[in-house]
Amino acid sequence: MLCVFAHPDDECYGPGGAIARYALSGVDVRVLMFTRGEAGSIGASGEIPGRELSRLRTRELACSCRALGVRSHRILGVPDKGVGRADPERAVAEIARDIDDHRPHVVLTFHGRGVSGHPDHIAVAGLLDRAFAAGGEGGPLKYYQWGIPRELTRLYDRPNLVPMEADEVACVIDVAPAAMDRKVAAIECHETQIEFFRSLERSFDYRVVASKEYFALRDSRIPRSDALEDDLFRGVPGWGGG
Repeated sequence: MLCVFAHPDDECYGPGGAIARYALSGVDVRVLMFTRGEAGSIGASGEIPGRELSRLRTRELACSCRALGVRSHRILGVPDKGVGRADPERAVAEIARDIDDHRPHVVLTFHGRGVSGHPDHIAVAGLLDRAFAAGGEGGPLKYYQWGIPRELTRLYDRPNLVPMEADEVACVIDVAPAAMDRKVAAIECHETQIEFFRSLERSFDYRVVASKEYFALRDSRIPRSDALEDDLFRGVPGWGGG
C-alpha cells in the first residue's frame, strides 16, 4: 500500500488507523510525503522559524511512521503551501517512481476536496489521480481517498472542514485497539502539532470517534462492489483478509 500525502501528520491524523491495521496484518506500507510542513501554524509550530520547523517535522514524521509500522517513507521537499505550483509532470513522475519501486495494490490519499480544504491536499489528490491513471494495467488496483463523513464534521467544530458525502463512502475500516494504540502513538510523535489533537480530545472521545475510518473509492482496476466494503484490499487477488 502506498500512501501519498502533503504534510507530516497527514499520515496519522488521516487514515492512520487503516495504515496501522494493515501494517499489523503484514502489508508492506510505504508513505510518500510532498512537503516538510515548514509553513505549519498550529500551536507551537506558529512560533518556530521555517527551517527549524522543517527539521522538527521531518523528525516527527520518521517517529510517526515507525509507530504506525510503515516500512519506509520519502519526502519530496516541495514547499509547504506550494504543491499546486510544483511542476506537475515532475510530481506525477515522483509518484510513479514509488509505484514502480513498491508495486502497491492499493494507493490512498486525502479526499479530493482536501478534507480541510487545504490547497496542498487538493493538489496531491489531483496528482495521484494522474499517476493512477498513467499506471495502466500494471498499476495499482484500487485508489482510495480518506475523508470525514458529514455526520461527524459537527464534532470537529472546524468551519473549514469539507465533508465526504454519504453516497461517496465506499469502505469503512474498523480500527481495532492495537491499531488505535499505534495511531495515537503516531499522533503524539508530532509534538509541534499536538495542540490540535488535544483540542479534539477536549471535544469528544477521540478513540471512539476515530475507531472507524471512511474512504471513497476514487478509481479501480477491478470490479467495484455495490455493497459497502470493510477492507481496502477487498477483491485484490491473493488477499486473505486483514
